[in-house]
Amino acid sequence: MRSGTATREEHGRYYTFESRLPDGVFFEIRPGHLPANAKPVTDESSGMCIGYTVAQAPGLWQIYDVQGHFVRLEEAPLETPLIDPTDIALFAFGVFRILRTGRVLFESGARTAITARISQGTISLLRGRLKIGLHARNLKMTETAARHMLESSRYVPLQIQERAIRFGKRMPDPREGKGMFRYETDIYKLRYDKQRRDYVNQKYKLEIIVRESDWTISHFKYFY
Repeated sequence: MRSGTATREEHGRYYTFESRLPDGVFFEIRPGHLPANAKPVTDESSGMCIGYTVAQAPGLWQIYDVQGHFVRLEEAPLETPLIDPTDIALFAFGVFRILRTGRVLFESGARTAITARISQGTISLLRGRLKIGLHARNLKMTETAARHMLESSRYVPLQIQERAIRFGKRMPDPREGKGMFRYETDIYKLRYDKQRRDYVNQKYKLEIIVRESDWTISHFKYFY
C-alpha cells in the first residue's frame, strides 16, 4: 500500500483524478459526533463518502455533510421498479451510492436494490461542502505521487488527502526535507457487502508528505 517517496525537489502540478478503486469500495474519514445509525452517501466518481443519511421515517432522511454537520431533510421519491410493503418497511435503513452517471442507487435491507433519487440540490450541496477550507483543487502533486493515484491499490481521493492535511496531526518531515511536513490521520476503507446490504470498514493510517510553500504532495501511503 506504499506510494513510494518522490524526490523532494520535484515540481508540483494540479491534477484531477477519478476513482481507481474496485466497484463498491470507498474511503472515509468519519466524524466522531455522527448519530450511531448514520449511513454513508458514497460517490463512485471520487471513490469516497461525501455525506451521511440518518433515517427519520421510511423514505425520509436527515442529511449530514462529510464533517458531520446537519444540512437538511430529504424525502426521496422512488423511481421504478416499484417496491412491495416488505420493502417499504425496510426502506429507511439503506445506503445511497451516487453513480458515475449521476443517478442514485438506494440499497435497502430488503430483498432487492431499489432505485431512488436524492435531489440534485442535495448532491450538489454535499459535494460543495467538500470545498470548505483548503479545498482539494488547491493541492498540487509531484509527477511521482500522481502516478500512484492511477493504481487501484494506492489511490486515495484527493479530497481525503486534503482533509488529512486540514484536520490531521502535523509533524516535521522525518527525512527533513526543506519546507516539508508530514500529516497523519485515521481513515476507513468501506467495502459494500451485497449480502448484508451495508458497508463493512477497515481502519488504516494515512500519512502524507507535503511542501507547504505551494501545497505540493510528494508522498502518501496508507497502512494498518
